[in-house]
Formats: sequence, structure tokens, C-alpha cells
Amino acid sequence: MVKERKLAIPKTTAFICTLPEGTQNIIRDDLKQHAREHHYILIWDRDAKDYEAMTRRFCDISDIYKDTQLEFCEVGEDIEAYEKSQQREIVLKLKDIDAEKLSKISGRVGISVSELLNNFVSDLIGGERTNGSDERMFANRWFERCRFSLDMYKNFLSFLVEMEYVDRALELWDELEDYKQQDDLDKYDLREKEWLQEELDKLFQEYKELNANYSDSFDNEMKNVLAWKEERDKIMGRSNDHMLKNR
Repeated sequence: MVKERKLAIPKTTAFICTLPEGTQNIIRDDLKQHAREHHYILIWDRDAKDYEAMTRRFCDISDIYKDTQLEFCEVGEDIEAYEKSQQREIVLKLKDIDAEKLSKISGRVGISVSELLNNFVSDLIGGERTNGSDERMFANRWFERCRFSLDMYKNFLSFLVEMEYVDRALELWDELEDYKQQDDLDKYDLREKEWLQEELDKLFQEYKELNANYSDSFDNEMKNVLAWKEERDKIMGRSNDHMLKNR
């Protein structure tokens, strides 16, 4: 979830369905984001043709903003703030000569450098602003032909991402680190700690079986995973660790 959010809500006891459409859309997107980050499924209300949470009062769902600084504003003021919160800044490091060439390429077609790169990235990931199937195909061909894409399992991080295990691994790691910080664990906590380590070991063993040439230890590989997570959270503007605790 974002660090700050403006919402046009006159009072917290107001039913969400009575709020301005733009404000409802923001809350709906935040509900979906919260569900993704905390690994649960939103219940759909067939009669309302919306998520069940959207039929409640705002105070009933305000827990999703417990780590977000809320500001209540006038109607319409939240739209601009929301759109700004959806923008992610990614640093591009280029030498002057390359930056000049990039600027000229975008200038030739009358768009900004930001627009040019946004279009390419959207084609590469199949985003909302993709230019079409051919453009997606060629962007992915470029990616697959580049040196960095030759071995999908070259390290533990690439294995976790490719197999869609990365959030699971981070969740296990966070739980395990919590236990390691405690000195007064009872036998149940000790067993849970042991189980968490076993689950991480299983993931690492699966990685090693797919990559016979692995050369680093689990701890060093996890440093790369944690560095990747830190960059992702920074890009996404997340205020803290969003992993769901299962204890």
C-alpha cells in the first residue's frame, strides 16, 4: 500500500457506495492491492455487482489503510493525488552522448523520452499501454536475445521469480528472522522456526537441482533476493514490509 492517500470522504461512517465514483474507484483499487499484498481473495457481491467490501461503510474497511497516512479532502481533490501515487520513478543512468541520442530519437517522432520508454516497457511486459501483439513479440525477442536472459536459473533470485516462488520465499524468510530475534521461544515456536528453515531449504534444494553449476551459499543468495525486494518496494512506494504473517 502507498504511504499517503487522499480520499473525498465526508465522514468515516459513510457507505462507500454513496461516495463519488472517482473516490470509489480509488478505494476499489486499494482493496485489490491490499488483497494482492496480503494473499487473500476479495468476496464478490452478485447483487451489488461489486466487491462485498464496497457495500460497507468506510470505517468497516479502514484497516487496509492502517499503515497509510490518510487525509480527507474535497470531492475531486483525491483524483489528482491518486494518479500521482500511481507514478513510479525509475532512474536511468546514461552517458551524455547516449542521453543525447535518446533525446533525438524521441524528438524525431514528437514524443518525450519518458513516453518513448513507457511505450517500450509496456510492450515488454504486456502492460496496459501496449502497442500491439507484434510490438510485444519483438520486445520479448530483444529481451530473450540479450546476454542477461540466457540462463533463467543462473541464481536463486531468477529461479524464485521465474517459478513465482519469490513472495513465498520472502514471507518464510521474514517469519524466520522474527523468530531469530526472540530469546524466549517455547517448544511450539522452536518447531515453527525449524519448519520455516526446512521450507526455505526445500526451495534452495529445488534451485540447486535445476542449476548444477550453482556456486554460492544460501545466505549469499538471499542477500540478492532481499536487495531485489528493497528495490521493488522502493519503486512501488511501499511504506513497509507487506508480507502476511502466518503465525
